[in-house]
Amino acid sequence: MNLDERLEHLETVFTGKYLDVRKYHLRLPDGRKAVREIVHVRDSVAVLPVDPEGRVILVRQHRPAVGKTLIEIPAGLLDEGESPEEAALRECEEETGYRPGRLEKLITYAHAEGYSTGWMTLFVGSDLVHTGRIRLDRTENLHAVCLPFPELARKVRANEIVDSKTILSVTLGKAWLGVGKSS
Repeated sequence: MNLDERLEHLETVFTGKYLDVRKYHLRLPDGRKAVREIVHVRDSVAVLPVDPEGRVILVRQHRPAVGKTLIEIPAGLLDEGESPEEAALRECEEETGYRPGRLEKLITYAHAEGYSTGWMTLFVGSDLVHTGRIRLDRTENLHAVCLPFPELARKVRANEIVDSKTILSVTLGKAWLGVGKSS
């Protein structure tokens, strides 16, 4: 059964610095018409930076979209021409002052597939080097937080960590770190 929806007309509704919103006027497989509102964003990366003692370097920042201050793994957008690995190294260092000597890719996933074009690649960063080179954008206001991995995993299970990139990284990172189910 063909489920493809054919684009008949594309309308730009909003163009911003971070995102564009477009209306897709579509023809459904059965001939009916539909409109989908889709957010266009650049792809992004996130890093689960783990030190030799198993502590994770995180960032605490306010997220107006959900109205809460969250603890998350460092993350950001790919710059033009930048690979996910380059972006991950840059973002981790800019937000935490730590640069991973080693990156291991966990997964690339569609982070809001129902309404967004964005893909996010998650990494585990190890062999951390403290450079102290924190370079936040002028509108960023965040602070580094260090948690032992078992405590971070407990916070995920307790719904104290609510963003998908951190939840996925912790869940997938358990196998990479060799952490058992008891953590």
